Amino acid sequence: MSCKFIVISFKYLTISLLASLLFSSSFAQNASVLAVLDSQQILIGDQVNLDLSVEFNELIPVAWPVFKDTITGQLEIIQVSIPDTVKKETGEIIIHQRLVITSFDTGFIVLPPITFLFNNDSSQTLSTEPLLLFVSDIPVEMEADIKEIKEPYDVPFNWKSLIKWGLLALLVIALIIAGILLWKKYRKVPEAPVARPKPKRPAHEIALEKLEELRQKKLWQNNQAKQFHIELSDIVREYIEFRYDVLALEMTTQETISALKLKGLEDTKTQTLKQMLQMADLAKFAKYTPISNENEQCFDIARAFVNATLVMPLDEPKVDEEKG
Repeated sequence: MSCKFIVISFKYLTISLLASLLFSSSFAQNASVLAVLDSQQILIGDQVNLDLSVEFNELIPVAWPVFKDTITGQLEIIQVSIPDTVKKETGEIIIHQRLVITSFDTGFIVLPPITFLFNNDSSQTLSTEPLLLFVSDIPVEMEADIKEIKEPYDVPFNWKSLIKWGLLALLVIALIIAGILLWKKYRKVPEAPVARPKPKRPAHEIALEKLEELRQKKLWQNNQAKQFHIELSDIVREYIEFRYDVLALEMTTQETISALKLKGLEDTKTQTLKQMLQMADLAKFAKYTPISNENEQCFDIARAFVNATLVMPLDEPKVDEEKG
């Protein structure tokens, strides 16, 4: 019984070894690694390119080696490019990476094999061939005579360069001045709003007449609330312009109220006026449709404002008919 078990175990071990050898052979055929130096000889401190490439089947994952500052104690890494991947028409994958290396030691330096891990299995690795790099020192003539240290050269003053840059600076300054002058000449200055000529009649009479005409139109009663508030706002603003010399037709509501306060108008009058003008702005610009009570209230505010701020003409002085 014991001998039979040993024979069976030996058979399984033999089969496992053969399978492993076949898989390794297949793996070696499906992947290859290569390291190439673009020069086999450099001067000390010079740089040389080391190109690494791996070709493998896309079904075989590869772990790319991570490089730090050095490959060995004699070879320093200056720059590492991002691995570049290319897929061939036959399905194989080629990954390429370039390292820029240098050395400050002289003589023959061995670049050791670089190992790549496949399938995340430490037994499935491929390594590049070791490379040899010769680093030579700067040649020195030992038998040459010792020469004195040369004094620093005096750079002669270059008048041509000074004149050239001076003329260029003058040209730039002239162009800047010309640009400023042209801008001032042709710029569009916004025209200041011109006050309308005052009518011969009192401003409140004109405003009250227009308010009555607006009331007779019955605009908001006929679903024309926006037009109603446009005309109502224009009547009040025109009255303010003639009454207080404030260009209200050219101003926003806030600017109009601020200007009236500067003219000494009380807050009790400006607050209700502001509400009426803001309601008109909502109807004109925000597509707001005021309800019936709001329309009536705005009209009453406009009429009350005109009546509260009108200027009555001075009474004519009485003439005594009897002379003493």
